[in-house]
Amino acid sequence: MEEIAELLEVWTSGACADVKAELRPRVTTRLTYAEDRLAELTAFAATLRRALAHLDALPDRQSPCDPRCGFPGPRTATGPEKHTGPRTRTGGVGSVVRVEPAPRPDDGGERWRGMPVACSLTGDGPAERAGQWRRLLDGAEREEIADGMRLTLPADRAAALAALAVDEQRCCPFFDFRLHLDGSVVNMEVRAPADGAALLADLFSAA
Repeated sequence: MEEIAELLEVWTSGACADVKAELRPRVTTRLTYAEDRLAELTAFAATLRRALAHLDALPDRQSPCDPRCGFPGPRTATGPEKHTGPRTRTGGVGSVVRVEPAPRPDDGGERWRGMPVACSLTGDGPAERAGQWRRLLDGAEREEIADGMRLTLPADRAAALAALAVDEQRCCPFFDFRLHLDGSVVNMEVRAPADGAALLADLFSAA
């Protein structure tokens, strides 16, 4: 309802270009969310179909169930891992946590490179988000990398970094986040297309 009210205000008082500039990032964010949800539901439906086929193939026996009655696990591929939706991978020391949308077939697995550089946050949202990052990244060691920046922090901030990265990508899907847990520290790499380099620097550089 707040978004509708904001759009109506622009619609009634602004120019057509203003309406377009305000509406486009919102539609882009909603489209990304819908596509990700569609991928998740498609994968879930496939799992249910396999379970149903397994049930239909079981004999109608009067004896107790045995291990053959169990449901088959998720189907695995023998080649490279296939992602069907957004997800966070976690592990122990040296593991990598990636927070990114499901890749499209034509983007080489890096959809963020083709996303429009636009943020759906409005009003005080951008300033509040910048404050969240500033507080969480306080004391971080920074290093420039290709297309972005690597920030090193104590490992106990990993969960907070992952949560805020998920929120950030919902409103700014052109950002790519990767968290690397390495013993007592966590390295967060954030990347953006060339058009978003200035925004990345503003948000993640030292104050």
